[in-house]
Amino acid sequence: MALTEKKKKFAHAHLDGMDNKQAAIFAGCPEKTASQAGSRMLKDPDVVAYIERLNANGHVKHDVNAEKNIERPIVTRIDVANAGAKPDPLEFLISIFSDPVEDMKLRLDAAKAALPYVHGKVAEKGKKESQADDAKAAATGGGKYATRSARKANYS
Repeated sequence: MALTEKKKKFAHAHLDGMDNKQAAIFAGCPEKTASQAGSRMLKDPDVVAYIERLNANGHVKHDVNAEKNIERPIVTRIDVANAGAKPDPLEFLISIFSDPVEDMKLRLDAAKAALPYVHGKVAEKGKKESQADDAKAAATGGGKYATRSARKANYS
């Protein structure tokens, strides 16, 4: 399964020091089944990989409060003060898709958006170019409409 928002919230809450039950409640699980859900989420391979990825890149502490359950933006390596400091959109997109903590879908979208800046779109051949290529192929092919030198080369 994919890494959902609930699983991300659970991982961040777990890294901030909550136990499985509290982290599951913070993530939005019902209190009755929070203990089982927390245990299940902690064994989920996507959550384990996400927690390892956060630990490897220096996890940013969040002000997680299970009682308030306030929606807060998840801060990654990019400092909040420097978020608007990149006037070039390409630099901003590169910083997003090269950030290993960022969500994979967001990284993929940023890479797609940056693609035209780095690699130009290859245009299709025009009508005249394709006609010229076809004529050249017919002339050098050795068939009925080949040039004399092309026919001689085929018979030698």
